[in-house]
Order: sequence, then C-alpha cells, then structure tokens
Amino acid sequence: MKLNDSQIEDLYAFTRKHYVEYYDLQTELVDHLANAIEDQWELKPHLFFEDALQIEFKKFGVFGFTEVVEQRQKAMARKYSKLIWKHLKEYFKLPKILLLMSLTVILYVFISYQIIGTLLLTILITALVIGIGVDGFRKRRARYKLKKKERRNGCLKK
Repeated sequence: MKLNDSQIEDLYAFTRKHYVEYYDLQTELVDHLANAIEDQWELKPHLFFEDALQIEFKKFGVFGFTEVVEQRQKAMARKYSKLIWKHLKEYFKLPKILLLMSLTVILYVFISYQIIGTLLLTILITALVIGIGVDGFRKRRARYKLKKKERRNGCLKK
C-alpha cells in the first residue's frame, strides 16, 4: 500500500513539529518514514497510519530527530568551514599577504615612533569604521532593492 499526498504532508508536518527545520533533512526523514510505514503495512495491512508513524518514530530513540539534526548541523558546519578556508586561501595569495604585512609593519612603526599623533590615528580608525559601515549599508540596500524587484516580477514570495 502506498502513502497518499495528504499523508506525505502529514509526515512533513510531523518532522517540522519535532524541530527539523531544514527542508533537505525533512525530505530525507519523510522518505525514510514513508518507506518504513509502507514496509509495516506489507506485514500488517490493518495498521493505521498514525500508529505506524509512532512505531517508526520510537525507533529514533528518546530524543527523536535531535541526534539526526545535530549530525547534519555538524556536517554542514564542517562543509562551510572548509569552504570559507578555501576562499580565504584563494583570496590571500602572495601579493596580498605581502601588502598586508607591510602595511601592518608601517602602521606599527608610525605608532611606536609616534609619527602619527593619537588624534590622527583616532580619526583614521573612525574613518575606516564609518567606511565599512557605509559599504555594508549600501550592500544591504542593494539586496533589499533586488528582492523588491523580484517580488514585483513574481519571482519571489513574501
């Protein structure tokens, strides 16, 4: 016996109810639960859907899906950490590392010999922070305008 669409939707709601937020993981769990319920129905055709679901859910143990979710979070954290390190290594090649090190040494020399006064250093740091803030604001505003345009074109739901 096969599951119908409403039962599959019930399985998605069941996984969301048990704190599985990630759609890909929900889909994997729904597939697993659906196959297991269909296997149970082959052995016991009189079994109700809810009863078969509870029997299968009990196989996940006391904590339910939390262990599966934690494993997925760890795997995704490893994947994205590797991705970040890959991009950092790609970005910081030899010329940029030399530029960064030389600028750091020059700044250290200026500060240690007091070539740059405290007031000038404070102004430079403040200008840097304001520049970073303005750049972030511009990027955020551009993303907002893009999303607004996509909503108008019907590409994105609210």
